Amino acid sequence: MRFDKKVALITGAGSGLGRAYAIMLAERGAKVVLIDQPTVHCAEVSTDAQSVTHSINDNLNQTYDSIIKLGCDCLQFVLDVSDKAAVDRMVDTVAKSWQRIDILINNAGIYGACAFERITPEQWQRQLDVDLNGSFYLTQAVWPLMKLQNYGRIVMTTGVSGLFGDLHQVGFSAAKMALVGMVNSLSIEGEMHNIRVNSLCPQAVTAMTEKHLATAIQPLFSFDTLTATTAFLVSEHAPNGQHILAGAGSVSHGMFAEFLPMYFCEGLCTPHKLAQCWHQIYQAFPVSLHACGEDKVLSWSKLSALEHDIKID
Repeated sequence: MRFDKKVALITGAGSGLGRAYAIMLAERGAKVVLIDQPTVHCAEVSTDAQSVTHSINDNLNQTYDSIIKLGCDCLQFVLDVSDKAAVDRMVDTVAKSWQRIDILINNAGIYGACAFERITPEQWQRQLDVDLNGSFYLTQAVWPLMKLQNYGRIVMTTGVSGLFGDLHQVGFSAAKMALVGMVNSLSIEGEMHNIRVNSLCPQAVTAMTEKHLATAIQPLFSFDTLTATTAFLVSEHAPNGQHILAGAGSVSHGMFAEFLPMYFCEGLCTPHKLAQCWHQIYQAFPVSLHACGEDKVLSWSKLSALEHDIKID
């Protein structure tokens, strides 16, 4: 699978999965744009004797050098994805340089365990700023260009703690589940413009996850499954509005499913009745899969319309 003449933008590209995605796309012919946060701020004195601060990320430089050695086209930007103005300037620079952006992989994220009552407002906000707002800023910045060229592939990065919950992961979970909702709605907007938006829940051994995987199983969680899955999700063959889970050789598709509703005639739905029937409601088969929110509202309406003799076409 090739990506010749495609321009791919990857956040968190200095190390780990971001670096792996960038190198994989470059090897397959894409022009790549590398983004990662500053790790060092250096002050230099300019010719007019004013102090100028430069942001540096040595890991990002290493990714850049690796791609240049492959003979591929590459740009790099050291910036914080939560800085909307910096994001907008970067996208404008890329658009002027290469006239298009075809692929966006929102990979930047932060991770840290913290008991709920100990989460500070600053920690909560930083989690949302990087994982959620950063993805929003990047996606919104490239969206008009993708619409204009009638092509785009966007990947949001979720996580198992977000999809299933984990101890002391409230901030991380909230940010990642927000991205799931973003994919669900944005994919509908993008459909008519050939912009496909999906999420990937990856699990691999990185600096972020190595402390949470037993040493014995770490070799199972290589990058191979994830780079292959990502290549599929940013290709011309990508689905739209889907949530993919990948790790240790496995790839699966997940989505929100609704168990069979229990309908209560008017006036019969009471707290006591719900408590009595909870064991039946909890997992009532078969399950339903809804294409969008309107589809669910319609299913509610149809059940109630039967009782009230209302015809719904």
